[in-house]
Amino acid sequence: MKLRAVIYARCSTEEESQKDALVKQVEEAKECVCQNGWIFVDSYVESRSGTTTKGRNEYNRLYEDLSKDRFDVIVIKSQDRLMRNTKDWYLFVDRLVSEQKRLYMYIDHKFYSTDDALITGIKAILAEEYSRELSKKINNAHKNRQQHNGTVLLTSHTYGYRKLKDKSVVIEEKEAVIIRRVYELCAAGFGSRTICTILQNEGIFNRNGNPFNDSSILRIIHNPLYKGTVVMNQRHFDFETKKTVKVPKEQQYIYEHKVPAIVSEELWELANQEISRRAMLKNIDNSFKIGRNRGKSQLSGKLFCGLCGNPYYRRTRRRYKDGTVIYEWKCKTYLETGRNTSTTDRPQIRKVHLEHFQGCDNVHLQENTLFALLEEIASAKYQTDREEIVNSMLEMLQKVLQQKDFQPDIERYQKVREKLMEQMNKLLDKLLEGIISNEVYQHKQKELERKLQETSERLEELQRKSASGNVLRDRLHRIENTIRNGGIVEKATAASMLEEIDRIMVYPDFLEIHFSLSRMLGLDEKYEIPLDQPDNVLRVEYGHLFNYRKKKKDEREIIIEMMRAEPRITAKGIAEKLGISLSGANYKIKALKKEGRIYFQGKGGSGQWMVLDDNDKTGCEMQKETL
Repeated sequence: MKLRAVIYARCSTEEESQKDALVKQVEEAKECVCQNGWIFVDSYVESRSGTTTKGRNEYNRLYEDLSKDRFDVIVIKSQDRLMRNTKDWYLFVDRLVSEQKRLYMYIDHKFYSTDDALITGIKAILAEEYSRELSKKINNAHKNRQQHNGTVLLTSHTYGYRKLKDKSVVIEEKEAVIIRRVYELCAAGFGSRTICTILQNEGIFNRNGNPFNDSSILRIIHNPLYKGTVVMNQRHFDFETKKTVKVPKEQQYIYEHKVPAIVSEELWELANQEISRRAMLKNIDNSFKIGRNRGKSQLSGKLFCGLCGNPYYRRTRRRYKDGTVIYEWKCKTYLETGRNTSTTDRPQIRKVHLEHFQGCDNVHLQENTLFALLEEIASAKYQTDREEIVNSMLEMLQKVLQQKDFQPDIERYQKVREKLMEQMNKLLDKLLEGIISNEVYQHKQKELERKLQETSERLEELQRKSASGNVLRDRLHRIENTIRNGGIVEKATAASMLEEIDRIMVYPDFLEIHFSLSRMLGLDEKYEIPLDQPDNVLRVEYGHLFNYRKKKKDEREIIIEMMRAEPRITAKGIAEKLGISLSGANYKIKALKKEGRIYFQGKGGSGQWMVLDDNDKTGCEMQKETL
């Protein structure tokens, strides 16, 4: 039976400048497969060099496929094609051997054997050391160039500039116009998302022909390069950790007027001050988490708009009345272009006349309300026996707490007491032997007696509490109350359900929850079950739960029905039935009066509410004149 073979090819560091090196390596590997009469199955071709496996997608795919029955032999040029890292080499070999696969190095015309473990291990160490020394040389060369005000290194992605063959930097004027526009808009008080919308509205796109996003706008605004200042040695690649780390500001090299300025220093400062002002205003008490992926939510990457298909993003705001922090999820389209109805649009978007733009009218999802809904769905879906779970948790906690409660502290204080008594005996012996004077003895004796008294009192207190068990019972009672009333079981059930969810499609009145049956059954990706099967989708109707205006309207309709059923009902009675404050009930009643839907007939507590139909306005107007 013929062996099935795959090839793995990757450029080494010294070959990166050779354009055809990788192509030649692939051809040689395929020729080797053909000469040995093996069946060619697949190729894993890596264009990226590196000392570790991080970011090397083809290698990682090969490593995963080692556990599958896809091939028998892996063909490579030499050992260092796989990696130059000792740890990764041994991990690869371990899986290779355990899965009974074979590794063929065609430059040596031989298979890897377990007998070669020592020599291949040494080769891996030498390859890693070579890479380490090369990294040091490269970093040192960069540092010398930066320290002595050397050439500016700009990538081809640096927007607004172009590097000439003589290594000088010139302004790309077409792009510079856009950059100046960005700074002017920011200095005028527009946020990064609104700037993206304005640029798209004006037909301005990036080099790839795509709209600018808010992160690229912020990078442009924060970059001092556009005022002519070059900052070198901002980041450094650490070979040992294999990570790019930020260099402290005091170790960076700053050169002003190093490149032609696109914007003036005054405009640059104005734009950056505006960005800082907005950030401080939003996070005035440091209650918001700032930074990449800080506190990433379980809902991240799962919520999508059912109207426009774009993802939902998590945003933070403060309640106007009391400053309470509220977390909401909003559609990407809304964040960038607002709504279709201008009167309910974002304030900054209202200032801009948008042409050819279709906003999004979908609802915002308040996070706490959404989680409560998901907890309710999870409890129903999994039919969790809540009482059984609570009782099991309490039983386990009781055993743990009984084993730990007070006894370690009691034993510790007993040892302290014994040690103090021993010290007192030794002190007396020294006095009797004439080693210390009576004054020294009395001073030290009083100190030891004080410590002994404190230790004994603390020991008695612990023993008393341990014997009574009151503290333990109180502690268990508090824990039980938290478990039963704190929603811990429901939250845990919802968290488990979210792991099985592929995506949640959001509509104004309902959710469509798409479950991944493959994840639920623990299957590999190759057994992926189509997501849109009827059994995979759960539809959840929630009415006006997330539609603030319609929800308020519904509440007013409820008040109308209350007044019809009970005309003499008071504002206090309405507040109690709706579960809202008295001021909230009065506000809703006032709104209904203003709409001309109700009026109060009579005075004080002797009158009653009169509800008017839509076509019955005359009576309301007459009543207003009377009042």
